[in-house]
Parts: sequence; C-alpha cells; structure tokens
Amino acid sequence: MSTPTTIPVRKSKRRWPKITARILVVVFVLWLAFIGFMWRIMHRPPEQFARVMMHFPWQVFLICPFETMWTQARAGHVQIGDNAPDFTLTKVDKSGAVHLAELNQTQPVVLVFGSYT
Repeated sequence: MSTPTTIPVRKSKRRWPKITARILVVVFVLWLAFIGFMWRIMHRPPEQFARVMMHFPWQVFLICPFETMWTQARAGHVQIGDNAPDFTLTKVDKSGAVHLAELNQTQPVVLVFGSYT
C-alpha cells in the first residue's frame, strides 16, 4: 500500500500576500503617474486641456481628485494689490476690441467680478 503525497500548502499561502502587495504597489505607482499626467495637463491652456479630456471617460473623475487639482491649477498668481493682467475683449456689438492697457492709460479702470442674477 502506498501513502498519498501531500502538497505543501504553506508555500502557496505565503505567496499570495507578496503577490497582492506587488500588484497594489504597481497599481499605486500607475495611479500616481496618472495624477501627475493630469496635473501637467491641467496647467495648459483650457483649449489644450479640453482636447485631452474629451478622450477620457467620465469615470476618470472618480479615480482622480479632480476638483482639488483643478482649483489649484487655475488659482492664478495675482495677489491683492497687483496690477490686473492685460487682456483683450470683444465689444458687445462686435464692432471692435477693448484692451485693458489702453483703457488704463486714459482713465482709471475698475474691474468687478460677480454674479448679477
């Protein structure tokens, strides 16, 4: 009569935590790389950012701290007391453009940002 051979169970039980840990590390590194990519894209002009984001599914917003990153990326660098950055706007009747630098040379300019609804 022959005795049945037993399979060593301990080795296979020890391997799973190591394999799981390696998989989690790889997933975390990939997530960090994706967050870095998103951070870099968010600091580009809005048109370039939109061109990239139109290729991503909406689930991206679930795995990325999107709102926090967007708020920080678009915060700007203007401090209280700084001169307003120069900009150009089209007139309401589309007859021309208005430049802040030109207006500021002839008269004081007050910029009011808010909602009037």
